[in-house]
Amino acid sequence: MALGSGQCLLGCSLFLWAACGMVPEPQNLRVHSVMLESVLQWDPPNFHKENLSYRVEHRKDYTNIFTEIFNSTEITECNISDIPIYVSSILRVRAEFQNDQSNWVYIIFTPIADTKISPPAIQVEASQPRALSVQLTDPYFIRNGGRSSLKIFYSSVVYRIHIWKKDYSGKQDRQVNTSYTFEIIPGLEPGTTYCVKAQAFIEEYNKSGEWSEPSCVRTTNATSTGINSMLLILLVLILFPCCCFVIFRLYRHTKYVFFPSYSLPQHFKEFLNKPSYKSPFIASQIQEEDYTYEKITVLSEELKNGGKECEEQLSNAKIQLKISQEET
Repeated sequence: MALGSGQCLLGCSLFLWAACGMVPEPQNLRVHSVMLESVLQWDPPNFHKENLSYRVEHRKDYTNIFTEIFNSTEITECNISDIPIYVSSILRVRAEFQNDQSNWVYIIFTPIADTKISPPAIQVEASQPRALSVQLTDPYFIRNGGRSSLKIFYSSVVYRIHIWKKDYSGKQDRQVNTSYTFEIIPGLEPGTTYCVKAQAFIEEYNKSGEWSEPSCVRTTNATSTGINSMLLILLVLILFPCCCFVIFRLYRHTKYVFFPSYSLPQHFKEFLNKPSYKSPFIASQIQEEDYTYEKITVLSEELKNGGKECEEQLSNAKIQLKISQEET
């Protein structure tokens, strides 16, 4: 039956080309687009001749002018990632053979609304006995050679997180909607394996992205978590004084190396504790003035053995000595 249908179509196409000189039009025109990477695809017509070529044109919905973007032989797809992404474009394709061509085949495509959204990367950890921590990573667009976040092109992105018990026959699934890429899911059973998957949802276009691969994690037991917490606290209480002692010893050693200690002599300390307001030299002069003294006259042997003249000199010396004693 299928062979008969194919032969019928081939016969019709041969009849049309022979009668009217027309080339059959391309079949099954479609656009494959993921994260704004878009490719226009089609199937070749049933035509007995080889070396068919295809012509692709597009125009924006607010203009009437078509622009050629592709013209090639035998290739049945065309990259259209460079067309405007925020407006609708009308794409058309036709087949050509020598001077003959087929009718145009049309399709309307709006990249920002029609492209598929890839799933977010997901990382799940059992951070608490009855909760799981879910970290999501945005899928990204590649535009102009660089990566762009999902939220640059869409203003309202919501993440749907689906969670269920692994290998459980009953209906025990939950769904959490969040606008953040990090979420803690509480209220779970300890020591139980849960599977989590996520997708992005674009509210402004009512558009759902693809689901991520499930990630299954077992929640921790409450008893083991409590014991771990106690051990951690005990370890901190033991290590903290040791660290303080080591730091203190290191400080003392560093201070001794860079700022060595010194000690003043004992008599300097006594002088600084009870300073004297008078100079020792002045004090000694004052003490010397308190002493009494007598004037001594020294005579040589010649004077003693001299005559009358020497006796007079000796008498004068005694008189002067007496006068000086009276003055004192």
